[in-house]
Amino acid sequence: MIGNYTMLYRIKIAFCIVGMVALMVTHTVAQQVPKAEEDIAVIARPSIDSITLRWAPLSVDHWRTANAYGYSVERFTLVRNGKVIRPVERKLLTNVPLKPLPEEQWEKFMGNKYGMITAQALYGETFELDIAHTDIMQIVNKAQENEQRYSIALFCADMSPVIAKAQGLYFADKQIEKNVKYLYRISVITSTDTLRGSIFTDPQQKYILPAVAEVSGQTTGSAVTLRWKQSDYSSLYTTYSVERSEDGKTFIQVSDVPGVTLSKQGQDSKYQYAVDTLAVTGKEYSYRVRGITPFGEYGPASSIVKVKGNKTVTSSVFITSALSTDNKSIDIQWEFPEAENEALAGFEVTRSATSSGPYKTISKSILPPAARYFTDTTPQHSNYYKLKAKTLDGTEVISMPYLAMLVDSIPPAIPVGLKGKVDDYGNVSISWKPNTDADIYGYRIYRAYYQSEEFALMTGEPLKDTVFTDRVQLQSLNEKIHYQVMAIDKNQNHSGLSAILSLALPDKVPPMSPVWRPVKSTKEGVILTWEPGGSQDVVKYELYRKGDQGQWMRLVTKAAGTDSIYTYTDQHLTGSDVQHYTVVAIDESNLESPPAPVVTGFMLPKPKTAVSMAQPTVNLEKKTILLNWTYDQSNVASYRIYRKINDGAMQLYRTVKEKQFVDSGVVTGTKYSYRVMAVFNSGALSEMSKIETVGF
Repeated sequence: MIGNYTMLYRIKIAFCIVGMVALMVTHTVAQQVPKAEEDIAVIARPSIDSITLRWAPLSVDHWRTANAYGYSVERFTLVRNGKVIRPVERKLLTNVPLKPLPEEQWEKFMGNKYGMITAQALYGETFELDIAHTDIMQIVNKAQENEQRYSIALFCADMSPVIAKAQGLYFADKQIEKNVKYLYRISVITSTDTLRGSIFTDPQQKYILPAVAEVSGQTTGSAVTLRWKQSDYSSLYTTYSVERSEDGKTFIQVSDVPGVTLSKQGQDSKYQYAVDTLAVTGKEYSYRVRGITPFGEYGPASSIVKVKGNKTVTSSVFITSALSTDNKSIDIQWEFPEAENEALAGFEVTRSATSSGPYKTISKSILPPAARYFTDTTPQHSNYYKLKAKTLDGTEVISMPYLAMLVDSIPPAIPVGLKGKVDDYGNVSISWKPNTDADIYGYRIYRAYYQSEEFALMTGEPLKDTVFTDRVQLQSLNEKIHYQVMAIDKNQNHSGLSAILSLALPDKVPPMSPVWRPVKSTKEGVILTWEPGGSQDVVKYELYRKGDQGQWMRLVTKAAGTDSIYTYTDQHLTGSDVQHYTVVAIDESNLESPPAPVVTGFMLPKPKTAVSMAQPTVNLEKKTILLNWTYDQSNVASYRIYRKINDGAMQLYRTVKEKQFVDSGVVTGTKYSYRVMAVFNSGALSEMSKIETVGF
């Protein structure tokens, strides 16, 4: 019974289950891609005397249904000799539906590894694959058993046309005509539904399989890795055959298991890889790759790739000595087995100032494999060396670090770039530029209150950093503090003392307050004027105005000079509210004087726009003059009318609320002039209108 078969063949090639399910969808040779709504994917291989069909159901449920009911193959003749046939000629090519062979007939495939696997997938009581150490294990262990059977069965059909035919997934139509185009339909007819798939094909269409391109090979020891481009052939080739030759003429297949296209998640599937092991290193081998279609056809061979294995390095390299005889150069010697020279490309000598690196190559070119000696002509005082044995396969064997030092009697350079400051609490911070000497050990700092006295050492151990902090008493008569720095190298060579850095001690007495002069309030703003308070070290003045929330806001900073009076006009006011001001003086030590007494000022309100008067109207009969005007401002309380008689003075005459006035107090033969001013509820006034003059 098939259910008792033992799977003698253990799959050793990792493959993608998802790729198997979609495999039949992607292969399109002289055909159109099946529509997505069809249940069966179909491909065709046209030739002069026949058309071979391959198909696959697109789900595990359809696969199980098709295995039970079988596949029917119909042919539709659409075009003959360039003319469309109407009605279409339809012919059933299968007398009985095509099904997988019965269980007992699979015993004849005992010698076919794909046959054994397919029999187990179709009829086995259990279905487990020993595919440990492969990526597929993680996928198969998560899949349902029916999905495993379905996927593996279709995979085996792709690997072997014989097995595809035994599964009922293969049909060859050998009764075709010339100059005729066909449509084939594959159907699974059940009592409740019909599954279909179709393909259109033209036997006259040329069918040419391309050679695989971009084949390359790389060796590491006796292992060779082949790579070729497979993305362009995904619609043609299911698998690939890797062939090897020792003489460049006779090629044999490396494995009886063709390579399966891999498409690992997250990786570029443009290329496919294969690995082989060379029997003899140093000998040249030739490789080529051929694609295999789902119909079992082999494509033409690719271009030949020649590779040669190389010996691998198993030993380590050791530096045995690094000595200097002249205190100018260092001779380096190392050990490495001569028997492994053939596996080397050569040696590189690297150097670093510290054991942790970084190491830089100091040999101008790679040293030959037989070299065991090198002279460093430009060493530093302290040198850590590492030797790299570079192998032919591109790897490196690196030695342990080896220390070599020169005798040093040259003192380091005198430190430069001293700078520093003293804060208001007597805290001192000084710094200087790091010495460029490679063997600097540290620095010593000296201090004095007077340049004429001897400087005292302030550090016990040499300071590693280029920053030094100190603290001094400010309650003294000294105006400055002085420092010098000395550098020391690792051989205790001392530099000379640096130039003296003199730092001024903070001034603790604030300056006197400035003295206000009278404040002037104008329409343009508030004019503020002050005089110096008498301190000689004032460097600037800062003027403040109190804000709406009671906070003081700085308006301007004015540098102190020889002026006896300083002036500023505050023009950044939007109303006539009273403003409060103060000013402080700041000296060279950034000490502020007490604020000057607060003074006030405000911006005088600007008059509103003038009333627009019309020409007065004279009524001789009634002996009156009618005044009219217009004004578009709101909140007007009243209007003041000013009148001038002949050449007299313009005087307030009447106050009215309306925008007109009848002057009945006129005398014949008199000249009258008028002007109008608006009075607002807030008490603000508009400008005077223009003068309107009339004779009566």
